[in-house]
Amino acid sequence: MTKKARTLIFTGAYAEATQTGVCVYSFDDESGKMELLDEVSGIKNPTFVNVNPGTERLYAIGEISDDGEKAAEIVTFAIDPASGKLTELNRVRSVSSSTCHIQRDEAGKHLIVTSYHGGLVGLHRIDEDGVAGELLDEKKHAELVAIRDDQQPRAHSAFYSPDEKYIFVQDLGLDKILSYTLVNETLNYVGETVLDEGVGPRHLAFHPSGKYAYVINELNSSVTVLQYETGRLSPLETVSTLPVDFDGESYCAEIAVAEDGRTVYGSNRGHDSIVVFSVHEGTGRLSPVQYISTEGGHPRHFA
Repeated sequence: MTKKARTLIFTGAYAEATQTGVCVYSFDDESGKMELLDEVSGIKNPTFVNVNPGTERLYAIGEISDDGEKAAEIVTFAIDPASGKLTELNRVRSVSSSTCHIQRDEAGKHLIVTSYHGGLVGLHRIDEDGVAGELLDEKKHAELVAIRDDQQPRAHSAFYSPDEKYIFVQDLGLDKILSYTLVNETLNYVGETVLDEGVGPRHLAFHPSGKYAYVINELNSSVTVLQYETGRLSPLETVSTLPVDFDGESYCAEIAVAEDGRTVYGSNRGHDSIVVFSVHEGTGRLSPVQYISTEGGHPRHFA
């Protein structure tokens, strides 16, 4: 969220409920300085947050215990754009396992959560006040697709197609992207995109043209370029995110596409860098341009 020359930055973290988990910072666009404005405790492992600037709402995932087993919750906060302060509005029980990612449609009507440990995806409605409602549906990947004995479903993220008619869920454990549509506020499984064995798809980003998508693969440090046509993703190529002379241990995390569609960025945890790719006009294919140090370790996310 931006006001004048100030941008509000929201972060989540691995934390016990007694510790600070969600923070709000102001970022001065001119000086580059950051200032802590607010910090919130009371949520266990709010590792991912989603912000809706239009309704001034923040949604944080959290971990709860259900008869000794891990389960999930969503906590809705109101954002005061002037002070940066957060006010908790409600908490709702979510899926039957801890979650790792939360995504919202542009209209602000639904939230999608994914569970790495549970290998599942869940759907929540957002009410007219911008507050997360009860769980509407939950789908387990083990019940939808063929799985080898040496595989475990590990749903890592969910992203909408450009027209928001489809939802794509990256399953790191199955090396697949599962696609869904929403039918009467339920998740309707449509099909799958099979990737190379062992790549471990984590996050996805679409090109602004809507013709291509890019999935960053955690386990083999690569990006797969996909052609997109009406709910269908087709792999075109897979390129490394690491320099050819790097032989250390590294894993990918986040991916983003520039607004003009000319550049794709990805994070390397181990090499501790942001890889920069140029996008070939007309094909969507990638060429590495540079590797920028993050000046810190384990870049799990960037924005």
